Amino acid sequence: MRVAVAVALLGTALVAAQDSRSSSSLERPFAPNGRVRMDLSAGDYHIAGSPDNRIHMEWSTRDAESLAKVRNRVDVRDRDANLTTDGPSNRNFRVTIHVPNQTDLYVRLTAGDLRVEDIRGNKDIELHAGDARIDVGRAEDYNSVDASLWAGDIKAEAFNIYKDGLFRSFDWKGKGPYRLHAHLKAGDLRLYSKADDKR
Repeated sequence: MRVAVAVALLGTALVAAQDSRSSSSLERPFAPNGRVRMDLSAGDYHIAGSPDNRIHMEWSTRDAESLAKVRNRVDVRDRDANLTTDGPSNRNFRVTIHVPNQTDLYVRLTAGDLRVEDIRGNKDIELHAGDARIDVGRAEDYNSVDASLWAGDIKAEAFNIYKDGLFRSFDWKGKGPYRLHAHLKAGDLRLYSKADDKR
């Protein structure tokens, strides 16, 4: 009985140790009202606004061997920041990025899933393949919105626009201060307001 308990505890400890070795993070000071340019390798990304004046990035991989291959960096110069990721080419690369709530975003992702929420500012986002969910906040905050995809669905409930099929796009004009550009080659694109989202 004691041996079985000891083996079970050892197994739990080994799993915990493995988990702790397969994740990492980095952080840089960054003021609100800046611009963050992101060049992202394939993976699963969550980009979120934060009340803190910093850029904080955390990532995890399947195992320690994959983690050792990750090359992520954040370079900050005044109100501009460049963030790049270079992770393993599989779906086990997960990244969470926090930026100040008021930040302009420029994001290019090769492939994967992308979720953006709680960020006010201009957004310029493109993916080659995957799914993108973008919390746009209030529609009235935008003066120009354009979205397009080659194949898939556009669900822009924040702007009351729904399209599916091939080569779909829309343009929307308003009176707010921000611009939104979203493009996806293949996958699903959702533009929504988190405040109104019940799901």
